[in-house]
Parts: sequence; structure tokens; C-alpha cells
Amino acid sequence: MKAATKRFYDKVSVRALPGAAGYTIALDGKNVMTPAKRVLALRTEALAHALAAEWERQPKMLRPDTMPLMKLISTSIDQVPTIRPTMVESMIRCLNADLACFRSSEEPQLMQREEQTFAPLLRWIADDVGLKLAVSHTFKLTHPSEAEPRARELLAQADDWELAALDMMTGASKSFVISLAVSHGRIDAESAAKAARTAEQYQIDEWGAVEAGHDLDDYNLKVDIASSAAFLHLYRAGWSR
Repeated sequence: MKAATKRFYDKVSVRALPGAAGYTIALDGKNVMTPAKRVLALRTEALAHALAAEWERQPKMLRPDTMPLMKLISTSIDQVPTIRPTMVESMIRCLNADLACFRSSEEPQLMQREEQTFAPLLRWIADDVGLKLAVSHTFKLTHPSEAEPRARELLAQADDWELAALDMMTGASKSFVISLAVSHGRIDAESAAKAARTAEQYQIDEWGAVEAGHDLDDYNLKVDIASSAAFLHLYRAGWSR
């Protein structure tokens, strides 16, 4: 187990990098680097100020688990350029077992909730994004042949920073559909987290919550989706391609 790190700084500041390199943050006047010792260059000042706030809020012992923006930024800079194909394949596998595409036909009330939650997203992703997906009432899901190539096109259009956020949301929600809807602004983070827990919430309503277990899962899901959504918003703030 890695030992906790004591907070080693007092002042956090935002700095403009030389030229048009963007922004970074400094701790007591020293620029922060990524875990791989790369320059922490942020495209927007809004993202830099949000990251500075994460560092500013740290207690006497640093809590990396309370710094989701730093995690996403480090992933975008240090990891995505080298493991991008692996991340894409992971999201394609999720699409082929996407929870938004399954219906619990043996439990009519749950199936009704699933239909109310996911049918609008599937219509949107087909009509507006051009990704037509199948719906399954069994354990087997087979999408139309053109679905995977279109999904790969969409992922190819995402830059490394956007891909990092998509990957985090897809892994947390178990749904490429939900993560894409958040990325495109179709739904907000709160709605996305609620959608991802449709089946779990049904079970809680029927049988009650498991103390600590359900609460912790819900908390982690909300943090991952909310931080990814905020990250995308701040990364894109005032920027046009």
C-alpha cells in the first residue's frame, strides 16, 4: 500500500504557458508536472482554475481520490497517446453489451423503467448521431453490421482528452450510449448516473439497499460521471474546432 503524501505546498496559482501552449498550475511557484514528468499543459483557463481548486482543497495529507480532474488530465497526457487503441476496443466491447440495449422481459415493471429511460437515448443516437443499435430481451445482443464501424468513427473523432472522459464514463456506467449522450450534451451527469442505475434502483425499491455497498457504488458512479462531464465542459469552454 502506497504511503500517503503530506501536503507540501501553501499557494496554488494558475499560469499562462509561453507562446500559445495554454495554461498550467503552480504550487508555491513551481509548475506541476504529470506523473510521467510531462508538462501539464491545459488548453483552457477554465480547466486550469478548476484543477487549481482541486489542489487548493487538499487537506494536510493529499487525497488523490478527491482529484478526479487531475486523474483525467494525467490520463489524457500520459496514457491515451500510447494506449488509445486499447481504450477504443474496451469501449467497443461495452457497446456490444451496452446496458441501454437490454430489456428485462421477465420483470415487466423493470422493463417499463428501462424502456422509459433508454428508448429516447437510442432514438437520439440513431437519428442525430447515426448509430443505430439493437435491443435485446435475452442475454444476447447483436447490433446491425454498420453499428461498430460508426462507433469507431465517433471515437476516432474524439481527441485524446475527450477519449479519456468517454472511457471513464463508459467504464463507470457500463454504457457507451450513456457516455456519448453526456459528451454530446443530450443528458446531464445526474440523469446519466440515474440511467446507469436503473436496474439497481429497481432492486433497491423492491428489496431495500445493502448498507454501504449500494451507497458506495452510487457515489463512485456519480463522481466518475460528474467529473468527466465537468472535465469535458471545461476543456471545451470557449474553444471551437
